Amino acid sequence: MSLVAPSAAFRVFQFDAKIEADAILESFAQDAIAPIETLNADPLSGWATPRFLIDREISEETCHVGKFLHVFLSKASRRVPSALLRTYCRMEELSFMRENGLKSVNRRQRAEIKEALAKRLLPKMPPTLQGIEVAVDLDRRLLYTDGTGEKQMDALAVAFARAAHTALVPLDAAGAAQRLFSVQPENLDPASFTPEDNGNFVVNDIGLDFFTWLYWRFRTGENKFKFSPSSPEIVVELDGPLSMMLQAQGAFRTSLSDGTPLFSAEAKTALLGGKKISGFRIAFDIGGDKYVGAVSAPGFAFRSVKPPATDANRDENATFLDRMAGLQTFSDTFYSLYGSFLKERADSDAWNKTIAAIRDWMPGMDEKA
Repeated sequence: MSLVAPSAAFRVFQFDAKIEADAILESFAQDAIAPIETLNADPLSGWATPRFLIDREISEETCHVGKFLHVFLSKASRRVPSALLRTYCRMEELSFMRENGLKSVNRRQRAEIKEALAKRLLPKMPPTLQGIEVAVDLDRRLLYTDGTGEKQMDALAVAFARAAHTALVPLDAAGAAQRLFSVQPENLDPASFTPEDNGNFVVNDIGLDFFTWLYWRFRTGENKFKFSPSSPEIVVELDGPLSMMLQAQGAFRTSLSDGTPLFSAEAKTALLGGKKISGFRIAFDIGGDKYVGAVSAPGFAFRSVKPPATDANRDENATFLDRMAGLQTFSDTFYSLYGSFLKERADSDAWNKTIAAIRDWMPGMDEKA
């Protein structure tokens, strides 16, 4: 899903090295995807411009938009669709049985037929193109990408490190705590929000603690935040689907949707049983502008993010910059909320008061919106 789609999915990474635009563009160009005409049985992979997934003309003109470098990590491959391969295999097996007077084919013969057919059909298949969109903010040393899957992130990390000679650090729950707020999650004691003793079954995850804390703030009406005297007040609203987790007896994950899951009896029961919040939809009202999206912990993957609408009649570069400004505002606001939580979490006196308040509130929390 594209970063400029009406509903975007993305993750944020940080890198340490100061990168010059011309140097990294040259590296991207050197590692551009090979010409599609050279595609054979082995996939092609490399960088491409945002114009199309096999465009190798990487330059200042094609990839430098405002303060961002805008590129794709592309992959071209051929594959035989499984349904087509099964059909051809069955045809070949029937022919093989007729020619050899057999009533069936054994496992070895079936595997040989399948391997031979795959080799024969593969060169006739049209190329399949895939791309991971990347926007690099060189000023802030941040990278935004729509590649939210683990394999996509691994591929991107390797390719970017090769081009930029610096590692990407995901701003997930642990990474953001360390990199943005100098908090070491491993130094914090596990937090249990339940009034009853859950023994050893406490989810020790800073991201889940943050989500549960934010849920409590929202449910108790403490959902207005101001991060500095000059910044606007931000109103935070949460909505379902609501996901919760605890790696212990019973269900590991609970997912609540439809109706009013945040105010449901099921949510209360799960929280009292020791589960913590791992995902919800979140909205920020910033000076009358509304930013909406879904987020999950501990990975902090943002999905279905919708910034305020912008002029759809502007050119592609202007549209891209508008969208990136919206995505940055959404993620910056989210990380600022996280920073407010971590400031409280790292202060043992303040955190003990918070834990006590949540434990007092939880048994009697209203079950209606």
